[in-house]
Amino acid sequence: MGKIEQNKKQKRTSLLFSAYELFTTIGFDKTTIRDIASRAGVAKGTFYLYFDDKYSLRDQLIRHIASQLLISACASMEEYAAQQAEPITVPDKFVYIIDYLIDRADENRPILKLINKDLSWCLFTDDIYAAAPGRIDEPGSIDFVSYILNMLEADHVEIRDLRLLMFTLIDMINSTVYDAVLFGEPVGIEEYKPYLNRCIRLLVNDAIEE
Repeated sequence: MGKIEQNKKQKRTSLLFSAYELFTTIGFDKTTIRDIASRAGVAKGTFYLYFDDKYSLRDQLIRHIASQLLISACASMEEYAAQQAEPITVPDKFVYIIDYLIDRADENRPILKLINKDLSWCLFTDDIYAAAPGRIDEPGSIDFVSYILNMLEADHVEIRDLRLLMFTLIDMINSTVYDAVLFGEPVGIEEYKPYLNRCIRLLVNDAIEE
């Protein structure tokens, strides 16, 4: 990569990190493009060389965060499954992945506020972003539905309307967990988890082809 391209990449990365810090501290609505550019150490006009507006920048951040959460959740589930004496069921694999996502959201509530119930949208866009841990400068891709398909194939399980199942699960979790984690409504997240996990198992078991 030439020096010019490296410089462009560095500026874009600085803008993304600056926006992330501002969005998760003072909030998206209160953050201006001037704030982002100033924190990144670039002119305001430079911002528009990389992003149309702060909404498009936010969208890229959300896609990245969603991807990283899913990559970590799937890797953790595979490690957990490999350590078990007996194979874990497909419904329990779904529960594990979702529990992982909930725990990470509970640990980092500013990220949950930034995603703001948009996780299902992130998972089903064609240009979802992924990158190495700690990096948000290199776009890649993760097809979460394809990942789940491969998992199901390895377990010799078929599911009806997988994409609809995934959308339903993620959307249900995204909205209910947001309220349970941030506001304790209708109950706190630890009290809510067992109920949610029963619902997940019911939905997954119902979708499995006999």
